[in-house]
Amino acid sequence: MIKNWTVTTQPVRLGTDGVMMRERYLLNKIHTNHKYTDDLISIFGCAETSNRIALAGEQFRLNQQLYNHKGGRPLSSYAMEYCLTLPKGYRPSIEQWQSIVKDCCLALAKLCKLNKSEFAQYRQQIRAVLHQQKQDGTKGSGDHIHLIIGKVIGGKVLKELQQKKSTKLIKQAFNQAVLKHVGIDHRTYDPIEKEKGRRLSTWQYQYQKATEVLEIEKLIKQMQTQFDKWLKAKEAHDERQLKRQKNRLLKTYKELKIKNTSPSQTESINKIKNEII
Repeated sequence: MIKNWTVTTQPVRLGTDGVMMRERYLLNKIHTNHKYTDDLISIFGCAETSNRIALAGEQFRLNQQLYNHKGGRPLSSYAMEYCLTLPKGYRPSIEQWQSIVKDCCLALAKLCKLNKSEFAQYRQQIRAVLHQQKQDGTKGSGDHIHLIIGKVIGGKVLKELQQKKSTKLIKQAFNQAVLKHVGIDHRTYDPIEKEKGRRLSTWQYQYQKATEVLEIEKLIKQMQTQFDKWLKAKEAHDERQLKRQKNRLLKTYKELKIKNTSPSQTESINKIKNEII
């Protein structure tokens, strides 16, 4: 017996870049994470759905900059991702998975208390991809769904989606939906491998690593742009601009210092830092 079927949650970070990165990953058959994957199947939505999620987020971010006079951090996560996983040995049909995802999405919509127009937009920002896994052997997880739901609906952020109560709710909804549409009950399932559940979060680790790499690349690019401006200010003897860019460079350097940069990246970063000090 297990407490719940496995559900893991993760905010999709890095704004539009993060959403597009997940879209490419979900259907990438040659990705190293998909070594034990038989098939990748879209259940709901398509690349256009991810575009809608990104556009809604970008519009909200723009409005923040235009109308939010109180300051605050700009929105950097436009969606939440839920991974719904069943153990090996269970392979629901595509239609059954569609019904399961519908039930989970409806439960989350009720939690967010959406009105009619908000619910219509919410439905247009649901992306779900089924990963059918190899059922033999001990490596790899069982069949699972990557479910991405846009957080910006009707000009507001659905904060409920990133709260602990939404994780608890979707676990309950997933349990009930699997029982209703597939006929299997988590309460009667006896795990063959007691430690398997711990390894099901591998996709989260890989996602975090990929996100960190993207963050480092963006910061290095930002640092190079700032350095170019610093050089121009130095040539023009613009002391005010020189000081401004130096402060920005040092701030970016501090952010990069705590990242897991490669030796070559570290060398390039230190060269720029040594130039301005």
